[in-house]
Amino acid sequence: MTTNLFSIIIVLGVLVFFHELGHFLVARWFGVGVEKFSLGFGPRIFGRKVGMTEYIVSAIPLGGYVKMVGEDPDADITDEERHLSFTHKVVWQRMLIVAAGPVFNLVLAVVIYTGLFGVHGVNGLAPIVGQVVAETPADHAGLGYGDRVIDVNGQAVILWNDLAEAIEESKGKPLTLTYERAGETRRVELTPEASTSRNLFGEEVPSWAVGIGPRQDPVIGGIQSDSPADRAGLLAMDRILAVDGDPLIFWTDVVTAITGSAGKPVELKLLRAGEELTVSLQPEQLDGREGAWRIGIAPYYEVVNKRLGVLGCFTEGVAKTWFFGKLMVVGLVKMVKGSIPADLGGPIIIAKMAGDQARVGISSLISFIAFISINLAILNFLPIPVLDGGHLLFFTIEWVTGKPVNDKIREMASQAGMFLLLSLMVYVFYSDIMKLFFKG
Repeated sequence: MTTNLFSIIIVLGVLVFFHELGHFLVARWFGVGVEKFSLGFGPRIFGRKVGMTEYIVSAIPLGGYVKMVGEDPDADITDEERHLSFTHKVVWQRMLIVAAGPVFNLVLAVVIYTGLFGVHGVNGLAPIVGQVVAETPADHAGLGYGDRVIDVNGQAVILWNDLAEAIEESKGKPLTLTYERAGETRRVELTPEASTSRNLFGEEVPSWAVGIGPRQDPVIGGIQSDSPADRAGLLAMDRILAVDGDPLIFWTDVVTAITGSAGKPVELKLLRAGEELTVSLQPEQLDGREGAWRIGIAPYYEVVNKRLGVLGCFTEGVAKTWFFGKLMVVGLVKMVKGSIPADLGGPIIIAKMAGDQARVGISSLISFIAFISINLAILNFLPIPVLDGGHLLFFTIEWVTGKPVNDKIREMASQAGMFLLLSLMVYVFYSDIMKLFFKG
């Protein structure tokens, strides 16, 4: 509990600081006076005034704010203060000041991911061929189990993802693969075929394929706590030789056998430290979903590390930020349409996740901050009054029409936006409590 609380304070502190720093720096760039820079809301805990700006830490660590001169259109501004007033700046300057908060959250994510890639590189599956689908380009070209791909069209392949990206980016053009088999280097040409794959939302999307998958031997890499496998005494690195007497070759054979058990007890033949043994266990239904049976094991993968240069780290940092940002936008659209359930996590869940990441290690916690920073940026860009996106919407209307939005309309819209946010906050708190304490 203490770790969760400490971790969420760190996470929120970093996110809020960078968000408000964006507003502050761009406001000062355009000559807007800043009266207060606050981390947190509510009563002031401590602070210090430097120049005209008071920098303070407040009691409620669920946000922050930058109070600018003339931020309220109805504020009394003297002629001497007019050049410092936010309201009296041209509309495009006000838009940039408002947009700077969420933009800085995206910049923070890029910086974090770039740094993590620089320190740790990129981990991924080894480019070793596992299953080869019959009557596909890979099958016709003679690729087989255990072949390690070295390069594609002369470009080095270090991770399986390098190979997958080369195939996808080919758009059906021929590829030359260099690979190793039993110590011998070979070269083959094949042409990817149009195919389909499933995205993270389970939807079929167009893609290109040659009919291969990464090597996934039926070896256990991890065991879920208090699962059938855990209770039966299975261990990491156990090799599953057979299920109910049927021999296995690939990890997918294990999945098929467990799923096909329909919940009936299964007998696993294992190889452990050179000795064979037999274990019986009872599969469990996954989250109550019909036909989804599991025993609580994860496959072992041969993981390799790819080191990147400075430019490569930055490119990967931008790509990862873009990926998560795009994923959230698509997810929000689908939730609004009702295509996927509105399964949102609030402060309680975020605190738990932050604590979990902190217990894993500092790198995991830092990566979690980047992920939440992206989410915060996207949410703030939503055109909801009282959020940055709502202010941008009003300024866009002012820019197009040449006059500010009517004060009455702004007030009504802000009240509606506040009601929406409060309702959402109640929902996510309720959802968090139900997930943590009433799992059923």
